[in-house]
Amino acid sequence: MKPKEAARLLGVTARCLRKWAQSGKVVTVRTPGGHYRYPLESILKALQNGRIQDDSEHSAALYARALRYKQVQEQLNVLRQAALEIGYRVVYEEYDLQRGHQMGLGLQRLLLLARGNAFRTVLITSYSRLGWLGAVDPRFFHLVFALLGVHLIPLSPFEESVGPAELLDDFHLLHQILSEYLGAMGRQANRKILWALERIRKGYSLEEDWVV
Repeated sequence: MKPKEAARLLGVTARCLRKWAQSGKVVTVRTPGGHYRYPLESILKALQNGRIQDDSEHSAALYARALRYKQVQEQLNVLRQAALEIGYRVVYEEYDLQRGHQMGLGLQRLLLLARGNAFRTVLITSYSRLGWLGAVDPRFFHLVFALLGVHLIPLSPFEESVGPAELLDDFHLLHQILSEYLGAMGRQANRKILWALERIRKGYSLEEDWVV
């Protein structure tokens, strides 16, 4: 991994990462061009340091994703209560504040720790916390975590917990991305959709000519 990527994933500054490399806390290698890189295994080890590691069947991690920190905390509270009622021991909590199609750093850390056997189960409120507008089949997430030896448990497997505002923002971002892959006619139609979505987001009426 490049220094910037490794630092972001670990949640530290580039300067701190260099100090870790100098002290031997993380391993570095040099490319033929003289650039420093950080092996994935070294980053995984650094992530695990200082974290509870419990490979028992009842160890669990919680993951939340939302637009705002308050919403994240609400999800985590629900997950904590569910873990308590089911009988799981929570050893790790992770979240992302971003929305859209990009994979958050929190989810990346969760996957790396799952690979390192830091827990045996992941609890989420619904598949919408991992996916985006249902674009990815939920079975894919189960497969990914199963390959890492981890069980994925959604509290609401058939009911997505996405609010109207968040869903609207995701649709808006989806059409912004689509504009990069469409032809001339497709882009023209897509601009009208973006115009309509923007007006809905601002609470305006659509009773106007669709001229962009």
